[in-house]
Amino acid sequence: MSASTLQAATANDKPVIATRCRRPFRVVAHGLRYFWAQLPGLLASDEWDIRDRSTHTPSQLLHLANDLRGCDLAFSWGGRIDMGRFLWGARTLGARKVAIFWCGSDVLRAQKIRETREPDPWIAGRIHWAASPSLAEEVCSLGLRCEYVQSSFVEQIAQPKPLPHEFSVLVFLPRPDLADLYGWDRIVEVAVSLPHLQFNLVGLREGSVDAPPNVRVHRWISDLTPMLEQTTVLWRPVRHDAGIAFMVLEAMAHGRHVLYTYPVSGAVQVRESRDAREQLSHMYELHQAGLLGLNHSGRENVACTYRREVVREELHRRWQEIILS
Repeated sequence: MSASTLQAATANDKPVIATRCRRPFRVVAHGLRYFWAQLPGLLASDEWDIRDRSTHTPSQLLHLANDLRGCDLAFSWGGRIDMGRFLWGARTLGARKVAIFWCGSDVLRAQKIRETREPDPWIAGRIHWAASPSLAEEVCSLGLRCEYVQSSFVEQIAQPKPLPHEFSVLVFLPRPDLADLYGWDRIVEVAVSLPHLQFNLVGLREGSVDAPPNVRVHRWISDLTPMLEQTTVLWRPVRHDAGIAFMVLEAMAHGRHVLYTYPVSGAVQVRESRDAREQLSHMYELHQAGLLGLNHSGRENVACTYRREVVREELHRRWQEIILS
């Protein structure tokens, strides 16, 4: 740093990071495929080399091993207290900095393991982030230091389509064995009690479910846009806070109304089936009277907090702090 730069830094009382004359920061990413498939496009730049190594083909595993040896940061989207292949590789190959992001049902799995043994000491010494404040508290209860970091993002829809003429409710379930976690029993209960409302279930990757006549069952689809454009309300009656779901953000970006178990700005919090039934009945009445418009508060929340540019700047800042520390 030159003398003039140092004087300017002292005068302004702010730290100055010198211009880097080296290769871009290399981040090796591993974990939730839906997220990491979008990550290079979101975060890669002249300063950041983002490498998604979430697939486990022989060639990809070779690339993973080579990348871990020289990376500036290994980032796992998926928390655990025991060694998996990615964390084992990061430790064995000498990755200098490792950050672990907790979301979804990671904590539920870790809690079962914690009943029989302590967290792996090496993992406990890494940096841990979580997708929500309550999730961070649960991770801390496992014996780890963890903080909440907002990392979910979504494309802002410049001109969302108006709410559809037919009132419908979108719900989600990826697998039948996860029915309790995703509140399938609540969905069935409310659908049966409101037979005049149309429900659409999306997400099933395998298996089948017994659904009431007013619940149409759809398989997994990679692009939810057509479905969201024909949706009035998204309802996610999850039983465990896993951080805000991408589907919730997508629905709000499209101006759709959202019912969610946990508090999210721009969504209506509903904890029980009866609360959801009351909210859906009220929204249906407004819709039939022509008084239900787009969810503008949800769109504003996405624009302020979950827009790609906002998340990119925050992740770059935090990652750089870890790498340079």
